[in-house]
Amino acid sequence: MNYLILWRILAISGLFGLIFLIILWNGWLSPIQVIPRSIELLILLTPLLFFVRGLLNGNYSTHVNAAFPALLYFLLGVWYALTPGEEVYGYLLVIFSFMLYLGGFLFARTIMKRDKALLEAKKNTDP
Repeated sequence: MNYLILWRILAISGLFGLIFLIILWNGWLSPIQVIPRSIELLILLTPLLFFVRGLLNGNYSTHVNAAFPALLYFLLGVWYALTPGEEVYGYLLVIFSFMLYLGGFLFARTIMKRDKALLEAKKNTDP
């Protein structure tokens, strides 16, 4: 199987997993609500929505850039995993954010290796 496709699927699954988890948990299932749901959803979803189009199109730079906010969601997941009553939400945030990070990182690394190999092959064939 082509690893490039596997890493893209992993990154896209992590992104959409985070989006749906945040909508489901903060929209309906959250036991503790300090600020209005709409503001919480807006704050948590806006950074993720910037990456949807680029990840779906297989854009290299979007995969690289999506890895950075994934780390913030990972930290948020660890925070919620240690909060009583919201452990499940925290564990799922950690899993999906790690999928997004790992998929984006490995997709970018695979593209770099492929481009480097193509450049070396072209350099060796040119007289």
